Amino acid sequence: MVLSSLAANVDPITLVVTGLVLCALVVTLLRRTVRPVVEDACRTALDRMRPHLPAELRRLARRCYERVEPATVREVLVTTLAAGIAWNAADMLHLVGPVTAAIIATLSVQMTSHASLRAGAQRLIGTGAGIALSVAAWNVFGLNAWSIAVIAGLGLAVGRVLRLGDASVLVPLTSLGILVGGTAVTEAFVWERVAATALGIVVGVILSPLVGGMTPLERARVKATHLSTEIARLLRRLGNGVQDGYDREQAEQWLARSRELDEDLEDAIAAVEELTKQARWSLTTPIAKVTPLDEKVRALEHGVHQLNSVARSMFDAAATSHTPAVPKRLGQVLIAVSEAFEAHASDAGKLEQVLNDLRETRQRTLRQVRTETEDTGVLVLTGSIMTDIDRMAGSLERSAPALAVGVREPGPAVPAVSEVLPAVRMIWEKTVTTRADR
Repeated sequence: MVLSSLAANVDPITLVVTGLVLCALVVTLLRRTVRPVVEDACRTALDRMRPHLPAELRRLARRCYERVEPATVREVLVTTLAAGIAWNAADMLHLVGPVTAAIIATLSVQMTSHASLRAGAQRLIGTGAGIALSVAAWNVFGLNAWSIAVIAGLGLAVGRVLRLGDASVLVPLTSLGILVGGTAVTEAFVWERVAATALGIVVGVILSPLVGGMTPLERARVKATHLSTEIARLLRRLGNGVQDGYDREQAEQWLARSRELDEDLEDAIAAVEELTKQARWSLTTPIAKVTPLDEKVRALEHGVHQLNSVARSMFDAAATSHTPAVPKRLGQVLIAVSEAFEAHASDAGKLEQVLNDLRETRQRTLRQVRTETEDTGVLVLTGSIMTDIDRMAGSLERSAPALAVGVREPGPAVPAVSEVLPAVRMIWEKTVTTRADR
């Protein structure tokens, strides 16, 4: 009763704005403080309870965990919450289409905050274009087959002309939705539909961090670390295979796995690109934090290509008759390279020492192979694999000339928000200090 009477006496706009601000604060608190503590507490509690649970219950829990990922459960819950909040807020504001706010919030919450804002702006433009198109078609044709055909065809064309991307389809959908929503298109109806769309975007932006589970910076770091770890793991398997001996089936599996790393590479590149776009408008992520990650992923990109070349050489050696085998001594060099990628992933501080050890191992192994064999085919195969290893090492220490190819030179651009704020803060502090001295 108290809440109902309070809501009745407070301006709806003030109430909705206050509620959204509180939602943003709660999301920030959950994201940075509460969630890590809760996850650690739940993990500790499960570790303590697991030995005391019945075996059947443990098997059931394991089956559920394998079939339903926690990220999926989190996505469903947050999306449901976003749709409900958007609908409730639009209803409190007495907007014509609260379902529009719920739909847009559902779409926007699936992305990162930056992507939600960018895609939300596209949806808002698409909504505006759709409304304008529906008004024009209504005035010219009325509600008949011609108006529906014009809206569907021209709406999609307008979206393409405006370069709205995937949001192009919103132009005809919004226009048709307006015609379904009422028998008359009034100015109030138009602006309320735009307001509902904007409200859905805001709710999606606020709640989207809870769906992703990670900030763009964290996601880029995780993707790069995962890629480096997978490269190291495959290199170690190749090294052990060379030392212990391998057959065609094993070589085929390694070659297939090296090609699968392209998917991990694409994920890492996409994460860094998203981080670069987000950092330009972020209050907490400066561009300076993006550059090292971009260089790291570029080095890993070259590493994936060289690893694929090594796996191909080993496969050809096992699959082709009358082809020289890979010398077993090269196994220790491949293992040394895997240790370099492990250091690149987890402990960059010791990477230089690991690379120095790799060079010593390479030189020692090359001398031993040249001393032990005079077979030209073996020497050529050894030289080919050693060249790929040298390129991997050069990429890891970022000395390879190829890393500079394709890098765009930074040109004049609008400074990022995170770069402007420190300068503004310094100017403000100087102004305050000067006034205080007077």
